[in-house]
Amino acid sequence: MKYYDLIKTILQKRINNMKRITKLFFLGLFISLSIGVFAQPPRTCGTNTYFTSNAGWSQSEYYQIIDIDAATLTDAALPKFSTANGALNAADTDFGSGIFTTPIMSTVDGTSYTPTSVLWPIKYSLAAFAPTMYTSAWSKVNITGQTPSGNSTDKACTLNDNSIIQSAIYDKPGFIELCRLAASAEEPTVSRHGYIEIDNLPSVERIQWSYSSTSWKRGVKADINYNDGAGWIPLRWEASDISIWIATFAEQGYQFEEIIGQGDNPDSRVSIRFGIWDGDSIHVNPVKTDGSTFTTANFPLEQRQTVRIHQIKVFSGVIPTEAPSAVASVNANNLKIYLSENNIILSENAKVEMYSIVGKRVFSGVTNKIDVSNFNKGIYIIKAVDSEGKIQNKKIAI
Repeated sequence: MKYYDLIKTILQKRINNMKRITKLFFLGLFISLSIGVFAQPPRTCGTNTYFTSNAGWSQSEYYQIIDIDAATLTDAALPKFSTANGALNAADTDFGSGIFTTPIMSTVDGTSYTPTSVLWPIKYSLAAFAPTMYTSAWSKVNITGQTPSGNSTDKACTLNDNSIIQSAIYDKPGFIELCRLAASAEEPTVSRHGYIEIDNLPSVERIQWSYSSTSWKRGVKADINYNDGAGWIPLRWEASDISIWIATFAEQGYQFEEIIGQGDNPDSRVSIRFGIWDGDSIHVNPVKTDGSTFTTANFPLEQRQTVRIHQIKVFSGVIPTEAPSAVASVNANNLKIYLSENNIILSENAKVEMYSIVGKRVFSGVTNKIDVSNFNKGIYIIKAVDSEGKIQNKKIAI
């Protein structure tokens, strides 16, 4: 399948500007993989040494093909964050999984962009959408009157009230919170850590993204798949619970920029995934600035720390004219509901309500499995709303 088309009428005009020295791209990528921060000097304040990437995003001369802003994700079918404000974590039942689409952006002058009819699929797993809420730091100051998180012994250095290190995310509404829950008792070997994934992106030059959390010293990870058979590898992993790393100011938000360097490679495809930092079994004993090591194991099945994704921007050397076939196949698949032994199974996570034959609601939640082993025998009605807002009703006898 053809995934993209070079914009012939403007390609020659822009190609010279789009060229870069490949070695510099790979050097930038190496820095990102090695230390997880921009090549900026660390800041020392009191006993704390820390880095920041809140210098903002740089300009790219390549095409900005994807521009996701969580403030615009208001579709009623998306699983919503139900708690009162951004200072709190989402409720357990808020999280859902599915696919939403975002329009590929196009340009004729390389400056102004307009959405096209090409919709790119964005996978979300165990996520809750909060298009109107702000970062935890902003909400604590302006809504609940609390003090933002920081080092209790040296708040002049690390207070997350946007006065120490400026963040463009601090007072910007909109985020997608990823589930940080431990595996459930029913499925103890299945991780409930959420993620956002974008697949099969062509000729990616750079990716810009922002995240925040609900307290200080909370990390995040971004993995990349070069679609070369090697699978997912770390692109940026910021550790939680360590004050010298970027996660220090997680409560007010960070902007990251990843140089991929494939903007001039028409055959390149990459996939990107943002998720919960759940320990580290890949970077063994990373060395801190004081020479000591930070050691932790990988804990994908335990409760970790909150991650909220605010924006994702992708720059490419081409503007796709077709989305991956995943869009059509996903849209064509209807939600399936069936009984298997003592469980009602759904083919994907969905908002589910279950009623007895006399109309009494006996279950409500977001799930893909309902344990009915303790239910009375009889006829039940299941009403489910899938990730695209399609409603499925089914009558099942147990």
